[in-house]
Amino acid sequence: MKASVIIPVYNESGSIMDVLKKIGKNYEIIVVDDGSDRNVCSSLGRRAKCIRLGKNTGKGYACRLGAMHAKCEKIVFIDGDSQLDPCQIPEFVSALDSCDMAVGFRRRGDIPFQRMLSNMFAVIMVFLSTGRTYRDVLCGFRAFRKRKFFELHLRSNRYEFETETMIKAAKSGLRIAQISVRVEYKRRGMGIKESLRVVLYQIKEVIRSYV
Repeated sequence: MKASVIIPVYNESGSIMDVLKKIGKNYEIIVVDDGSDRNVCSSLGRRAKCIRLGKNTGKGYACRLGAMHAKCEKIVFIDGDSQLDPCQIPEFVSALDSCDMAVGFRRRGDIPFQRMLSNMFAVIMVFLSTGRTYRDVLCGFRAFRKRKFFELHLRSNRYEFETETMIKAAKSGLRIAQISVRVEYKRRGMGIKESLRVVLYQIKEVIRSYV
């Protein structure tokens, strides 16, 4: 197998099959159903290994759990809402031949204004925490060498996961590649509560870096 593809899903039974159909052959596919209202696993058949959680625990937890079950040294994370293009997975897998982590960046013209502001704020917060600048720190399309992923000792269970990953990867000196990704928004993003949680996490990390 070329790599393990990990897909966290929550109430995305209407889009997960479209995502799976676009993933090429020779990949281990692991879908982590994070307590969806409808059992996503029951519709997948043999297309993917599915891990179903009894309650919604958060994207970060689902991603870490999926990585624990991955058999390949190269692991790729992609969202299950079909807004990102799974056809780009080979680009991320190939990038890991010369780096430890590959992270997708969305072009500003493709991002709704509110999301663009959130990402710009997050980019600044990551810079203040690490001294390193990235084009996009919130994109859910990313890949790792499995050993390097677990060496980060990630702890965030929810949407802070993306920011925590970038901060710890930068501070750990991981070689990070940035890959332009196609995106097509079909629904709203995080709610206000989750957005505030992420912002508070980012501010705490900046304070921690200077104290």
